[in-house]
Amino acid sequence: MKDIMLNRFSCRNFNNKKIDDEVVKDIIDLTRLTPSSLGLEPWKFMIISKSDDLQKLGEICNNQKQVSNCSHAVIVISRIDLQNKDPYLLDTIAAKGKSEEKIKMYHAMVSNRTGQMDEKELKHYADLQCYMATANLVNIAESKGVKSCIIGGFDYEKLAQFVDAKLSNTQKHLKPCIVIPLGYSDDKATPKIRHSLEDVLIWR
Repeated sequence: MKDIMLNRFSCRNFNNKKIDDEVVKDIIDLTRLTPSSLGLEPWKFMIISKSDDLQKLGEICNNQKQVSNCSHAVIVISRIDLQNKDPYLLDTIAAKGKSEEKIKMYHAMVSNRTGQMDEKELKHYADLQCYMATANLVNIAESKGVKSCIIGGFDYEKLAQFVDAKLSNTQKHLKPCIVIPLGYSDDKATPKIRHSLEDVLIWR
């Protein structure tokens, strides 16, 4: 883990080498194990790998070349179907293997919490979970020699339209959160200059 933290950097210069699709799938397979609030796993991961799509996505991301030139881009998607009316909520809780009584109690507890949220609050709540998954994703990628760059700068409305167009049906409960280009690079990590442990640690 120390090597990953020392060597992982925001890569902006990818070379032309493509990542094997199975490696990308393995990265996502491990990322999905990320813990989430209430165990709701409010995320999906859309993989973009076609050259034309990457060019379009790069334009949406403020013309950042690391998006257009990467091997694969991951769009981390927040799902907001987390309320009592949403089948996803009950299905997710039921899949945890609890007794019927515990499922009902847990469902009621979660529904009471998420039921108080409007769409904006649900999106924020899901985004926070997606950020945790994102942190794991880039470190998992680094462990496999795959470089990454977390992209938060994009035209949100255009990104939402881009995502909707890739879905079989427009699903209003899926909202883009963040973009992560992945690829290989000839660049090397430079020595990290960070505040010291004493500067950042508050121990009481």
